[in-house]
Amino acid sequence: MKHYEQRFPGGIHPTDGSDKALTKAVPIQTFVPDVIELSMSQSGGSICEPLVAVGDHVERGQLVGQPKNFTAVRLHASVSGTVKDIRVEKKGTIEVPLLVIEPDQEQPAEPKMEYQREWMDIRKYSRNQLISLMEEGGLTGMGGAGFPAHVKYKTDKPIEYILINACECESYLTCDHRMMMEHGMAILNGVNLLVKAGGAKKAYICTEDNKQSCADYLTRLIGEQEVPIEVKVFPVKYPEGGERQLIQAATGKELIAGGLPADAGIIVSNVQTAKAMADMVFGGVPCITRCITVTGLVRKPGNFLVPLGTPLRELLKRCGGLSELDNKVILGGPMTGTCIGVQIKCDQIPQSVTKVSGGLIVLKNDGYEESPCIRCGSCMKVCPAGLTPWKIDFAIRQGNVDLCHQLYATECIGCGCCSYVCPAKREVSQNTVKARNDVRVMLRERGKK
Repeated sequence: MKHYEQRFPGGIHPTDGSDKALTKAVPIQTFVPDVIELSMSQSGGSICEPLVAVGDHVERGQLVGQPKNFTAVRLHASVSGTVKDIRVEKKGTIEVPLLVIEPDQEQPAEPKMEYQREWMDIRKYSRNQLISLMEEGGLTGMGGAGFPAHVKYKTDKPIEYILINACECESYLTCDHRMMMEHGMAILNGVNLLVKAGGAKKAYICTEDNKQSCADYLTRLIGEQEVPIEVKVFPVKYPEGGERQLIQAATGKELIAGGLPADAGIIVSNVQTAKAMADMVFGGVPCITRCITVTGLVRKPGNFLVPLGTPLRELLKRCGGLSELDNKVILGGPMTGTCIGVQIKCDQIPQSVTKVSGGLIVLKNDGYEESPCIRCGSCMKVCPAGLTPWKIDFAIRQGNVDLCHQLYATECIGCGCCSYVCPAKREVSQNTVKARNDVRVMLRERGKK
């Protein structure tokens, strides 16, 4: 294990660590809710077609959703139970089916298996077999974007490194921290599989020095084993876990505008993706659970390893409910997450856990109003992509998408650093992300012409 200095520009230090202290020492809890609400859209614009009907009994791990588009992966029942309803919900302009499953009283036991305790021999698995298992098991990136893992690992580019993102640089979130401390051996076995699936030479597990205990523990587990895995520790700095920033910090390589990690001989995967890989290959269990942090203004903050489709309202109830009525509820991290409710009660919380749900955070609803930009340049200093966010903000407010393109808005990673430091409280990040998306639409339309 080695400590490294940062090599990416910009970034911020949004907290003093007291936010993560709420949950990082609390052991992971597990439970099965009284109802599962399994969305056929597990990330971004992904959509699956239901393969079951109302009244059907499903078994845990059974295939229940078939991908309808490129960004979707197979979806499996996260519990054994009966399909009570198939609702249709709106996700933007898209209609998304949602399976309502009533779990059986008796659920399959979770046996302790070898891969959770000791190193596994992976010589019998070929790269193609592992990539096929990714596709069959519905493995997706579990760090936020939710891109299909089998597509990422099927690249024909020569891969040198697999970077395991264990930075968890967003404030408040500690689910990856707890997974490393409680499921370290399974994660390492999963990392070993990912190295082979990518045809890579080595994997670096990249974390920050506020998780030194995790780094020490994983390093002890690696010990003298002849495995192509090393732990790297970086100073705390947001957004260390951004894909491009992590690549630059860990390898010194900078991706060109529009470039993919594979172009630089790198694949980046989240630490929970590695755990899910081990579960699939060695445990025969597809991607049907994830660990999520529930914290902030709740009575008992904690981390929960739960079935996909667990209603968010049930997680809040498990935490003793909300401790602040004038609240805002965020799904994801406070910097990049989505506000799903303001001044809301537990029973009113929408949505359920998906493969990319890393956090459910309740904060004080501190309202503020924008004021004119004072051209201070603070947003430029902290932008890890090296952009001029205030110029992009002005351009998109004026509807000038061509200018946004000239300002490289497509390189925005949506980290929120610009909005965080803006003294005028302008929605710089939100507008820059809009500019990025509008430019991409414009380029696609021009390409069709």
